[in-house]
Amino acid sequence: MKSPCRTVFAVAAMLVLTACSTTTVFSEPSGLTESSENAITGDAGTVDSILTQLHINSSEEVLAARTNKAPADEVRAVWIAYLDLAPILKGKTEAQFTESIGQMYDNCVSIGLNTVIVQVRPFGDSFYPSELFPWSSYCSGTLGKALSYDPLAIMVSEAKSRELKIEAWINPMRAMTTDEIKSVSSDYPIRKWYDDSALKTQNLIEYDGRLYLNPASAEARKLIADGAAEIVEHYDVDGIHIDDYFYPASLPYSYDKAQYNAYVKGGGTLSQADWRRDNTSKMVKELNEAVKAVDSSATFGISPRGVISQNTDQLYIDVEKWCSTPGYCDYIAPQLYYGFEHSTAAYDTVMKQWSDLVTCDDVQLLVGLAAYKVGQEDQYSGSGKDEWKTDHDILAHQIDTSRAYENYGGMIFFRYEQIFNPTSSAKEAMALEKHNFTALLK
Repeated sequence: MKSPCRTVFAVAAMLVLTACSTTTVFSEPSGLTESSENAITGDAGTVDSILTQLHINSSEEVLAARTNKAPADEVRAVWIAYLDLAPILKGKTEAQFTESIGQMYDNCVSIGLNTVIVQVRPFGDSFYPSELFPWSSYCSGTLGKALSYDPLAIMVSEAKSRELKIEAWINPMRAMTTDEIKSVSSDYPIRKWYDDSALKTQNLIEYDGRLYLNPASAEARKLIADGAAEIVEHYDVDGIHIDDYFYPASLPYSYDKAQYNAYVKGGGTLSQADWRRDNTSKMVKELNEAVKAVDSSATFGISPRGVISQNTDQLYIDVEKWCSTPGYCDYIAPQLYYGFEHSTAAYDTVMKQWSDLVTCDDVQLLVGLAAYKVGQEDQYSGSGKDEWKTDHDILAHQIDTSRAYENYGGMIFFRYEQIFNPTSSAKEAMALEKHNFTALLK
């Protein structure tokens, strides 16, 4: 049941907001266009101007009940994805990029965030000079074409100057398309493997026009681990972060049947599904160990899907093991991209499920929050599809709800652009939502 203050505010907000309906997705919206540099970096002052138009004082107390105290050293983070970075990298000088990323960080600090999670390897590529992976096309516009400067070094330096923690976000298994691999230099392992039929079968999975590093291969797992270690060795990052791209969702068993049969022939007794889950657990553990071997203080965190069964049955990852056993990760940050009125995965329900799952004292529970849904219709929410359009303290309420759990350690917002440069149809909704949740962060 909504509190009276939430209900009154929702009614008032309905008078000033226009109805909107856009398609949303579970993790990374794929149909987003790259806007101009100024639009991507955003302007925190826009919020105050909208609140003024709506006759709301930006210094007013949050409208959702503030009942739970923030834990000490609460992580207050935002994902800065390749879609956020590409417009300020492509065709930009070092000085222009430095200014833009600095403005983005200033916006983060202005709302009380203390951590940025920057995506530096989305598709088997890199946003930094790497000996293992080619330059990303999202940097220069061309896969493999180097920049004259190092974006990650700048991102780290600018973050540290603002006392922001910074984690490097990589997608360990997902790589480039089968068309893109043809332009990758044979200096890189992934191209060498692709060109050799035996190594390709052993180390890569080709599915739906895209390549994935195969966690059944010790050689592929080593490349993943070495790639993470390379970042930690050369940059003063506070940690390495991975999200929910593991095996392609519900990958048919035929794609790695030969390797599974070899495993069984060698005496293996696991089912093919359990074998895949064991492969990803090996990959995660080796990745974590590689990070810690370089810098024992660096964190390693994972952001899986919010519905536990989808992780287990579709992505073939054993989140229960990772949350209950030391050695796999320092934190788990499920993508709890659901409102309180979601018909099958209400926020408070899934939050409790994850809190119950995290039983290892070495693992902290963070929550991924759906800033991208603010002001939008949630088409997967059933009867709760209009909640993000009519209620404007959802994120604040989710933060407050999560703080009640002893193993909760913070939140991560997905993603930067939706907070600081929302679409025109969601701009007023985000101004109101931000007004509420930032009151809990300062």
